[in-house]
Amino acid sequence: MNASKYLLVLNAGSSSLKFSLFSYQGRKIGELVGSGMISHTHNGCDFSYTFNQKEKKFHFSHAFSIKGAWKYLHDVLVKYNIVYVGFRVVHGGEELRQTAKIDADLLLKIAKYNNLAPLHNPPAIELIKLAKATWPRLKMAASFDTAWYKDLTPEIYLYAIPREYYSQHKIRKYGFHGLSHEQSVEYAASKLKKPLNKLEVISCHLGSGNSLSWFARGQVKDTSMGFSPNEGLVMSTRSGDLPPDLVLFLAAELKIPLAKLKKILNEESGLLGLAGTSDLREILLANGYKVEGFRSSLKFSHMQKASARLALQKYIGRIRHYLGAYAAQAEHLDAIVFTGMVGHHSPIIRKLVLQKLNLPRRCKILISPGDEDLNIANKTLKCLS
Repeated sequence: MNASKYLLVLNAGSSSLKFSLFSYQGRKIGELVGSGMISHTHNGCDFSYTFNQKEKKFHFSHAFSIKGAWKYLHDVLVKYNIVYVGFRVVHGGEELRQTAKIDADLLLKIAKYNNLAPLHNPPAIELIKLAKATWPRLKMAASFDTAWYKDLTPEIYLYAIPREYYSQHKIRKYGFHGLSHEQSVEYAASKLKKPLNKLEVISCHLGSGNSLSWFARGQVKDTSMGFSPNEGLVMSTRSGDLPPDLVLFLAAELKIPLAKLKKILNEESGLLGLAGTSDLREILLANGYKVEGFRSSLKFSHMQKASARLALQKYIGRIRHYLGAYAAQAEHLDAIVFTGMVGHHSPIIRKLVLQKLNLPRRCKILISPGDEDLNIANKTLKCLS
């Protein structure tokens, strides 16, 4: 086993498991030693990872599962002297507002929000339990996407429904992707050489899940996600904003059971519902764009191309809707920051989002690598060391 000490960051979703392995010394994070991802594909799952700048790729024919992904990942990590483990947890509600050491009580608190983040919290809990069973003596901590929004003001976080639903049941806007947006804001501050208390930024996290956050002079002003991660923008499989009466109609008139309705809105909607695929790269190809480094074996019919065109228009339109709303309210917008897998890697999407937007001349367009894993690593080390 390697004598150096390492901190592992894990990020579980319904169809992927990502990891980053950092060296550390004392209370300071060192270099990124390795990183990778196991993800669902249409014919199984792919596992790719890089250690010491050497990349390896594997394909497995069986379906993705957290348990299976953990086995493959553990086999790769077993030779490293891992001391601390940090987890990304999407929903921590109002009570979990900072990185916390994981114990049985914390797991129960996280589980309370499973229904509000059904694609994220349950797999995170499953992964934590697997890691605990494998490494019972290691110290582990959870960092929460919702924590960054703890200072949202009541006129932003309250919904216009009877007040008792907040006071008794904590129904409110929570906001998500906080770990990513926080990193984007810090990236902008570094690039523009401005302190956070004088900075105004709109951060665009675009990946399989999408959200915008507006940050001004030291605090988050607003964000597109709300009570759950299925609010705001059109996403890979999530619907984003819907009129309440539409959901009531689906349940009452079409007699769709609530469990099925939750699955439809979270796993069968968004790009998948509109275009028949959740892969934005395929949608771009069907729209006639070239996607660097990606080839598809699919041959798109006229109907598929039409569906892909509509899906892309809807996807871009919703981003522009929120971006324009926040930009219109900004007093001194310094930058728009793109991050996330799509935001960082897709110049086509960035161009489509920004075209013909009336932005102030001083506003810079920045592309952040969005190292939320480094953010989690720093928070984990501070919490546990």
